[in-house]
Amino acid sequence: MTRGQNTATRLLRQETGPVRSVVAAALGVLVVSVLATLAGPLLVQHFVDRATEGSTRSELVTVALVYLAVALAGGAARIGAGYLAVRSAWQIADGLRIRLLRRTAVERPVLDVESRPVGEVLEKVEGNCDIVGKSIAESGFQLIGNVAVVVGTLAVMVVAVPAAGAGIAVLIVAVCLLLTRLARRAVTRWELAREQQAALFGFVGDSLAAREDLLPLGKSRWATGTIQDKLTRLLRTEARAYISGRAFWPLTQLFFAVAFGLGFGFGLRGLGQGSLSIGTLTMIYLYVDLLQRPVEEMSSQWGELQKTMAVLGIAARTLEEPPADGGADRLPPGSLPDGPLDVAFEHVSFGYGDVPVVRDVSFTVGAGRSLGIVGRTGTGKSTLINLLCGLASPDEGRVRIGGVDVDRIDPAEFATRLTVLSQRAHVFAATVRDNVTLYDDAVPDDRIWRVLEQLGADGRIRALPDGLDTFVGAAGSALSEGEMQIIACARALIRPVGLLVVDEGVSKLDPEAERTWSALLDTVMKERTVVMVEHRQAALNGVDRIATMADGRITYVDRPREGAAR
Repeated sequence: MTRGQNTATRLLRQETGPVRSVVAAALGVLVVSVLATLAGPLLVQHFVDRATEGSTRSELVTVALVYLAVALAGGAARIGAGYLAVRSAWQIADGLRIRLLRRTAVERPVLDVESRPVGEVLEKVEGNCDIVGKSIAESGFQLIGNVAVVVGTLAVMVVAVPAAGAGIAVLIVAVCLLLTRLARRAVTRWELAREQQAALFGFVGDSLAAREDLLPLGKSRWATGTIQDKLTRLLRTEARAYISGRAFWPLTQLFFAVAFGLGFGFGLRGLGQGSLSIGTLTMIYLYVDLLQRPVEEMSSQWGELQKTMAVLGIAARTLEEPPADGGADRLPPGSLPDGPLDVAFEHVSFGYGDVPVVRDVSFTVGAGRSLGIVGRTGTGKSTLINLLCGLASPDEGRVRIGGVDVDRIDPAEFATRLTVLSQRAHVFAATVRDNVTLYDDAVPDDRIWRVLEQLGADGRIRALPDGLDTFVGAAGSALSEGEMQIIACARALIRPVGLLVVDEGVSKLDPEAERTWSALLDTVMKERTVVMVEHRQAALNGVDRIATMADGRITYVDRPREGAAR
């Protein structure tokens, strides 16, 4: 087994752990199904032998009824095994999906996340996990059952017709060795196919996002042509992977033909010599026939297993990537003080590769106070926000919130004590309630309405067709710009966060919308520490101090302003 397959197998064992009881139940029911399948030919042999020996009708009826009961039990067991297989498979896939989403969207550096097309990330997470779930549900447990049927059939054949059973067993071993060699090539090709498919979805997502730019420039044909080229390359790769995996199918046909010849040849010989009964010959025929279906199914199931191993290998490599903080020593939840949180940058420098962006920046913001940072595009303001929010780690110096290094704050606590407010805040295709609470069912409606009243916006939300239950289209298509601003501000007020970061909230607003936004901010900024980043100093009304940023440095900090609104 290769290193990649070892890694994939280890990951599968990890994901199976939380659903071990369901998997065990599925395997237990599967065993009942296999035993019922293997018992059928034995009961037929018993029935035929009794009939040829002149047994009474009642004895034959009894054997027939037992056969019927075993068949019904086997059918019920197959249904139960199928249900438990699907249940455990999707629990495994969902557990893997959560881990991959956290690693790719939360734990990776923000620049790494933003450098990858959204479609590519989604395909590597959702597409791969979907393959894992379907493969385990539809092929994984069935493959185990089919292997058990083949092994059980061989055991009976060895006992009934030793020469034929041994010959078929040797043939099975030879086929499995050849299959293993084919599988290694197929897994490598499936890994390449999955990478190409992720890149394809990434390009499709980027093309859809840029359609308003591509159409006026006459580049829509370029986008579709590029997609067609990527699809063609993907088709070739998947075809080679599919053929590598399904090369087992001709072997199954050859195997069945040889097995049938061995079984019947030795069976007829034994019947002629009087060492076998007609019932035993019938049983041999049924067992050889029984081998065909599982062996043929194993060819397709083996192909699905190869694809799954490729996907698990990709997922394992993603999960084994070191975390963005390099394994910082996290403090336990509750390490941050209650109330507003102070902020301190201590000689912080940071760069992207060899390009310095933030240079020896130092400043403090007292608990409950506010600081505005102003500067032109490219001066390092957004990077400063990334460092403050823990989305990037400084190359030199320290960033501290509430007296604690940002890298050491527990992520769950960080998420509840800091919020970022932006005029460009994302609006989900969901209800107004879900957009304000971010799907937190623990937030009661009266708390939402109190926040909206604070913002002076409860009347506007009540005027919507269904109030809080009004469904908002993708990217807020059902809301006006003002209503989207209200949702963004309500999110910041819905929880008692200690630090509020306002990121270029008025950069794209007209004068009237800017006045509305500023009025909302006056409410949101109360009772919490605030750091605001803007292009223009005029947009920083009400802050205690203003820092000017140029060429990655803080060049000037105003003294406290008279009459600053707090």
